[in-house]
Amino acid sequence: MVAPYIDLDDGCNRRLDPLLAYPAWVRRTAPTGISNDAMGSVPQHPFFLRVIEVLQSYDRSWLLPYITVMYSTGPLFLSVIWKQYMSEMPNESSRVRILMPDEYNKFSWSFFTHHVGNSWHGKDARLIFWMGQHWIFLTFLGFLLAGTVGYCLWCSYGRLMVWGSKYRYRYAKLPSFISMPRLSSPSRGSRRAMPTLLRRVSFKDEEAGAVETSYELYSRRD
Repeated sequence: MVAPYIDLDDGCNRRLDPLLAYPAWVRRTAPTGISNDAMGSVPQHPFFLRVIEVLQSYDRSWLLPYITVMYSTGPLFLSVIWKQYMSEMPNESSRVRILMPDEYNKFSWSFFTHHVGNSWHGKDARLIFWMGQHWIFLTFLGFLLAGTVGYCLWCSYGRLMVWGSKYRYRYAKLPSFISMPRLSSPSRGSRRAMPTLLRRVSFKDEEAGAVETSYELYSRRD
C-alpha cells in the first residue's frame, strides 16, 4: 500500500486514489527536477531506499543555509539521486511516477493545493531569488567589472614597463665617441677617439712623479 507524505503548506484538493496505483510518485518542479513536498511510496521501494542510503553522505555545509538545505535534504538533493537512479534503467515496478505541474495544483482537478510557507527561507534565499530574476543585469555588470579590472592592470603593466626601461637604459644614450680639444701632450691627444663609457685612464703626475690609475664614466678633460 502506498503511503503519501505532504508538507504542512500543502493540502489535498481531491482524493488521492488514482495515485495509489503507482508504487512511488513525486511531483515535478523547476528548475531542480523533482520536489519533496509531496511524495508517495510503497514500503521498501528501491528509489527511496537509495535516498535513505546516501542521505548521510550529502550532509555537508555549503556556507549559505539555503544551498545547504537544498543539497542535503531538499529538492536539489532528491533530484540528483533521482537522475542517478533513472540512469540505471529500473524496471517498470521500480519506476517513479512524476506528477506534472497541472496535476499538482492550480486546477479544480489537481490533486493538491499549495500555500506559501517557506519558513526555512532566510535572507540568503531572497538574495538567490533576486539574483535569478536579474541575471541579465548581473551578467552585464560582471563583464563590465572584469573589463575595468583588466584595463587597470594593462595600464599598470604599461607604466611599469616604461619605468623599467628608463631605469635600465639611463646610461645608454651617451655618444660612443666625443671630440676633444687638441692637447699639448701627444700621448693624451691619442685618446680622443676612445669610447667614453667606463674608460680606463692612466696618467702621471708631472710634479710628484706618482702613477695613478682610475676608471671614469666620461672623457677626462684637462
